[in-house]
Amino acid sequence: MSANLLLVEDDASLATITRRFLVQAGHRVTVATNGEEALALVMKNTPDLVISDVQLPGLSGLKLCQLLKEKPSTQHVPIILVTVLGKTHQKVDGLRIGADDYLTKPFDAQELLARVEAVLRRVQDKGALDVVLEAGPIRVDVSCRDVTVNGTPIDLRKKEYELLILFLRKPGRLWSRESLLSSLWGDDAVVSPNTLEVHIKNLRARLGPAGDLIETLPGEGYRLKT
Repeated sequence: MSANLLLVEDDASLATITRRFLVQAGHRVTVATNGEEALALVMKNTPDLVISDVQLPGLSGLKLCQLLKEKPSTQHVPIILVTVLGKTHQKVDGLRIGADDYLTKPFDAQELLARVEAVLRRVQDKGALDVVLEAGPIRVDVSCRDVTVNGTPIDLRKKEYELLILFLRKPGRLWSRESLLSSLWGDDAVVSPNTLEVHIKNLRARLGPAGDLIETLPGEGYRLKT
C-alpha cells in the first residue's frame, strides 16, 4: 500500500533516516521541520497520513493535530504522534484531540512501518463502509454503483467513476497529477500524457454544472471543492 506521507520532525538526522526507510517501503515522503511548515504543506497538498513529533519548535505537534482535526477539509487526515518515552500525558492529550495512533521515541523502524500500515488500513476499511458518498448535488451509492446529480441518473465510464470516488472520499484534498495517475493506473503503468486530463474533462461534462465542483489548480493538481 503506497501512500503520500508527511513527516514532521525537527531533528534532521532522524528525519533523514526515517524518510529513507519509509521511501524504501514504497511510500512517498515529504518532510517538514516545524508545525507551521507542516500546516502549510497540508493545506497545499493533503497527504494520506501525517507522522509528527509532539515537541516541535513553535507550533507543537499536539497543536498541529488539533488544528487539522478542527478543519472540515483536513479532519479526515490520519495522524500518528511521536512522543518521548515517559510523556504519557502527551499520548493521552493527543488521542483526546483526534490523533489516530502514537509512537514512543526511540522507536524501531519496523514498528513505525507497522503502525503506518495499520492506520492506513483502518482508514481504507472505514472508507469502504461508506456506501453513500455525496458532494453538493452529486450522490453515489457505492454498493450498486449508482451515480445521480440532483436525482438524475448519470452514466459514467469506469475511470470516470473511479476518479469521482477518489474525489468524493477525500473532499478538499489536493490531488497532484502524479498521485491521481498512481491511484488509477498504478505506479508502473504507461499512460499517455493527456489521458488524465481527458478523463477529468469527460467527467466534468457528464456531471453538468456539478462538474464545476472539481477544481483545477494550475501547476498543482485537482481537488473537489468543499
